[in-house]
Amino acid sequence: MNNRQITTIWSTLIVEELVRHGIKRFCISPGSRSTPLTAAAARNSDTECSVFPDERAAAFFALGYARSARKPAVLICTSGTAVANYFPAIIEASIDYQPMLVLSADRPFELLETGANQTIRQHGIFGSYTRWHCELPEPSEKIPANALLSTIDYAVRQSLGTSPGPVHLNQPFREPFDPVDTPDDSTWTDILALWKEKHEPLNSFAFDRKKAESVTVNRIKKLLTGSSSPLLVAGHLDTRADGAAVLNLARTLDIPLYTDISSQLRMCRENEPIQPLLLSERFTSRFKPDLVLQFGGKIVGKHLPAAIKRWTPQHFIVIKNHPSRYNPDHNVTLQIEASPEDFAAQLVSTVDRDKTNDVSLHILSSEIEKELDDYCSSGKALTEISTVRIVSEIIPEYHGLFLANSMPIRDMDAYTVLRKNGAIPKFGMNRGASGIDGNIATAAGFAQGLDSPVTLVIGDISFLHDLNSLTLLHTMKHPLHIVVINNNGGGIFSFLPIAKQKDIFETHFATPQQYNIRSAAETFGISYCNPSTNRQFREHYLKRCRSNTPGIIEITCSRENNLQEHHTLNARLRALIDQYV
Repeated sequence: MNNRQITTIWSTLIVEELVRHGIKRFCISPGSRSTPLTAAAARNSDTECSVFPDERAAAFFALGYARSARKPAVLICTSGTAVANYFPAIIEASIDYQPMLVLSADRPFELLETGANQTIRQHGIFGSYTRWHCELPEPSEKIPANALLSTIDYAVRQSLGTSPGPVHLNQPFREPFDPVDTPDDSTWTDILALWKEKHEPLNSFAFDRKKAESVTVNRIKKLLTGSSSPLLVAGHLDTRADGAAVLNLARTLDIPLYTDISSQLRMCRENEPIQPLLLSERFTSRFKPDLVLQFGGKIVGKHLPAAIKRWTPQHFIVIKNHPSRYNPDHNVTLQIEASPEDFAAQLVSTVDRDKTNDVSLHILSSEIEKELDDYCSSGKALTEISTVRIVSEIIPEYHGLFLANSMPIRDMDAYTVLRKNGAIPKFGMNRGASGIDGNIATAAGFAQGLDSPVTLVIGDISFLHDLNSLTLLHTMKHPLHIVVINNNGGGIFSFLPIAKQKDIFETHFATPQQYNIRSAAETFGISYCNPSTNRQFREHYLKRCRSNTPGIIEITCSRENNLQEHHTLNARLRALIDQYV
């Protein structure tokens, strides 16, 4: 066979093997060097291809897809800086254990380090942020065909393993690239006769998702039984099954439960969250857990980690389904790698505790909800706080909700509505590295994987950072509804000590912008509105949720007013809590 034929068959085998693993979503950025891979993906009848002019947006889309679909998308790009644009999303996927597969085309050996156009060092470009990376050989009949497929199988295994994450396969191609008809009787693929008949991957794999060992469960059982004041914490959890198991443990054993917004439980009315209670120094000084049992990883809010540092519990135990360290304050006493769902279920069946039936916590939770509902009453002016609370109240349960960094996710964590457990939307967020980049693209991918409409709540700087991803909105099966909180800058900086440095704050930290969101919506042909009261926002957002087309709702507000609103509302909540503790 000539070079074009072997390159065509080689690329076809790669795509077909990925498809046989159930990986059908391909995110393609046009380029010349990647032509063989793009053509193979486009001509495979089982693939689902999306085309992205911007590789950065493609990678964040793949990240969002993985968050909801729980499997990787495949990224295909040409050589040079194209692959480098994947890096921010690769970092987020790596830190937050999201599967992703990168197929980057590259120059052949003789063009490397020669000054050849569009040539950089691509092999290993993502460093330690991949679970595995491999420099594939240039297509050649000298490489056994089953060795190529076995390598693809291993790449899938590494991406979806017990510690899921990105995998990078760098594929050099030599010209010419354009695909050609290939012989049906190629001797190179004779070794794959059985593979062709079965329509299954050459190599399959299975994972043990870290079921809890009985000796470890018994150890925690004894600690819980002997604890006079335990606290359960639901941190970042991957699945609703994890969340349901932790909630059942808290309710069965009658133990207070802190639910982070990333736990899938924060909106749950069946739990009386202690989130707001941490605003009260009186509460944190009287409630001193001797044991903190945390399921899952990172916590969005700052109040709980600060409280745990003051409480200095004898035991601070973290249970998570990956091997990486979670100990930012260096006060965790035991880390357990196991399935949160399995571990919580085993504890429910083994631990016996006396129930305290603290009625005051239930009453206090109801009073806090009333106070927040009053703050969001229809006739009042729309604020950043009321925006996120109204969204949490009326978003349909079959929709997804994606929360951008920095203030939207914190406000939702602090002020969300409590809903019936069965009526909670699926949450998504980029809290691995917590960057503000790529949130529109990630939310679009989240909707694709979820196969349902998604609402994105995002700040104006994050919106600007990913403006070009608005091109995705008209290509989606389900609409993305974007709520942009525009306070003309980085609102979170107003809460930091640097805000008092008036001579440099506005120019070097707040970063006010003069772009027009309405004009951006018009440029990309997206529906737009700009409500000013809670009633208007409620009406517009409900209308948007019923629509099958994308839309942008801009919330115009002031950073100074937002800071004051937070201080005032938190003071009211603190006074209310102090009456009960």
